[in-house]
Amino acid sequence: NQVVVANVPDSQSEAATTTADVMIDAAAAEVQFKTRANGAWGNQVFVRVYGRSAPAGGDEAVEVHVFYPTPKKESLVEAFRNLSSRKGHARYFVDVINAESGFIKATVIGASDPTSKVVPTNVDPNASPLQLTGASDPLPSAYAAALGRLESYPEIDMVAASHQHHEAEATAIYADILSHCDRMSRIARNRVGFGETTATVDGVPDMQVTTRMASRLPSDRFVFVAPQGYMGSVIGMIAGLRYFESPTFKTLGGVSSLSFDFTDSNLISLITVGVCAVDEVARKGIACVKGITSDTGQINVTRVADRAVRHVQNIAQDFIGLLNTEQQRLALKQRITEAFTRMEKEGAIVPSTDGKSPAFAVTVESTPDDFAAGVVRIDTAVRPVRAIDYIYATIKVQAF
Repeated sequence: NQVVVANVPDSQSEAATTTADVMIDAAAAEVQFKTRANGAWGNQVFVRVYGRSAPAGGDEAVEVHVFYPTPKKESLVEAFRNLSSRKGHARYFVDVINAESGFIKATVIGASDPTSKVVPTNVDPNASPLQLTGASDPLPSAYAAALGRLESYPEIDMVAASHQHHEAEATAIYADILSHCDRMSRIARNRVGFGETTATVDGVPDMQVTTRMASRLPSDRFVFVAPQGYMGSVIGMIAGLRYFESPTFKTLGGVSSLSFDFTDSNLISLITVGVCAVDEVARKGIACVKGITSDTGQINVTRVADRAVRHVQNIAQDFIGLLNTEQQRLALKQRITEAFTRMEKEGAIVPSTDGKSPAFAVTVESTPDDFAAGVVRIDTAVRPVRAIDYIYATIKVQAF
């Protein structure tokens, strides 16, 4: 599998920052802490920096704590201890933060204002952390521009956006992804888009927001995932399946816990509006409850149809420029029939359950007008395999 990344330039967003007064080389200095990546997520990062008294002739020891997404003990994500305040030291705190932190970078931006309160040694390590502020996310238009750059990569078959926007902006981004997928499908570069419900307090999804977003994005080319935070795992799981396999009841790899456990009534409501819900499934662990697109169709049916379209497109291109003769048209039909036969043997396409309709049909023809214009027409029909979504069992109980 490959990942093609169309980045949104840093100029389209801002990182979060804060400053602290720290003793460096026994002098008061102002240090800026900045998130490593731009985006409004950075406004939820908190930093606590404090010093400890050093032995006579020694350096002041510095500690830096990073909290995300709240300044609570349980949200401590990084702790850097036994750092030095002396430049050139092997554990100089600025160098260590920049080399080891996954959340922030540190920069000395100048001498501290003498009138400001300098962080003293022996400061209370339980003091309130400093919040980083000023971060912002790119506008939806920036994501639309990035999507445009993906149009020149015909091999892409799944598209998603990494963002932290709320309902209105997120819906706009997903609408652009849906339009992109529809546009690409018209030129045989078929692909499926993915989105997810927006983040909420303490990981509890807003059911009204989730159903409203899904209802505005109905398409057989878009998958809307809930709860928030599992879209990447769903994409990874689908990428690991054969194209005709359904994601329904498939376990998500690398996921050990759920941020929210849906009730049965929640799941019914979500599936009804076309949400691909993730939940705890008996004997499956954390899995996709039903692998559906936002129009409630099966994801694997769309992927089978896309594979058929790509086969026809790739085969047809080999015949461009060849003479429009009966022999060439027959050869074209045979190549397509061969590709569809392989799909049938794989189990991707199947005959009707009553056996009256075949798994596929192919005709290749050229009318007199088509012949004069150098046109050959291909008509195909395929019957994609469907997953078993429900099993109805009738049990008769006889009392004696």
